[in-house]
Amino acid sequence: MNNNKKPFILKLGLEAKILFLRNLSLLLKSGMSLTDALIYLKKYQRSPALKYILETAIEDIQRGQFLATSLSKFNNILGEFLISIIRIGELTGNLIENLERLSEELRKIERLRRKFISAIIYPIFIILVILIIIVLVIYFIFPKLLPIFENLNVELPKITKIFISLSRFMLNYGYYVLFLFISLIILIIFLNRFPKIKYFFDLFLINLPLISSLIKKYSLTQFSRSLAMLLKSGVKIVEAIELSGKNVNNEVYKKYFIKASQFVLAGHSFNEFLEKYKKIFPYEFSKMIEVGEKTGNLEQNLFYLSNNYEEELDSGIERLVNSLEPIILIIMGIIVGFMAISIIIPIYELTDKIQQ
Repeated sequence: MNNNKKPFILKLGLEAKILFLRNLSLLLKSGMSLTDALIYLKKYQRSPALKYILETAIEDIQRGQFLATSLSKFNNILGEFLISIIRIGELTGNLIENLERLSEELRKIERLRRKFISAIIYPIFIILVILIIIVLVIYFIFPKLLPIFENLNVELPKITKIFISLSRFMLNYGYYVLFLFISLIILIIFLNRFPKIKYFFDLFLINLPLISSLIKKYSLTQFSRSLAMLLKSGVKIVEAIELSGKNVNNEVYKKYFIKASQFVLAGHSFNEFLEKYKKIFPYEFSKMIEVGEKTGNLEQNLFYLSNNYEEELDSGIERLVNSLEPIILIIMGIIVGFMAISIIIPIYELTDKIQQ
């Protein structure tokens, strides 16, 4: 019986999965039995979620179950893709090789995800700097200057009047604006957990001019890598397409790939399906699939596609950041300039009046 208490939040990050797969393959390669390897990993495991999963797996394997069968109890945490690769490895006697290959492929996916995150860090940092400047001016500098402006016996410039109106609004209702903004972000994150709502959000992203190409390439990289690995492990094409589709984060592509698996099941080629949706699937993607199906080199072509798209994503992300940088700096300059001019012009007019 599992004596380990089930964690309140049973969630496992991609990094934890990669370490688990890599360490398990190393222990099995060293000659340890599967049960002993899992016991060893559990003993030095810091993640409560993984510790609970390992404890369950150890008990199930001791009762004669396969590792994949036990892990399928945590399908919503580990994912069908990971469990399928382990299942194929156990059935074919290539568990160690499949664990190593799986950890390597997941590492590539993790590296790709980190590139996306690092690409948006700089724009977010600049936006935060702008917001901090605005808050400092409105809440700390402006309240000291407002009485001076009100007591001036000069007609304030229109730009200053606009700034005073905006500042008063933020002083009176700023906390409400902040609350609504945070609530909106939380609501979007919460609603994004529902596939039907996330579908429309993803549909919006793949049609957004600046990032449309990057989103498509990222999704196709995920799919190509997953499908190539499943086919190499011996999974049938229909099941492989469906599992790879479910492994894609984008709900739009997920829907299309599940439809594609049903299309192939009906006796058609995968490329025929891709040709029907040219706006979703780029020409080079469907062409490489077509060549792979005709020559019997689909696995190699898929690995080539994933590596090629990954390289294109690298340069695409770099170009996006380089193009956003001047735009953000211009916006920052306009905002800071607007506040500076709004404050400086009345002070200059007051100084000029005193001198007269």
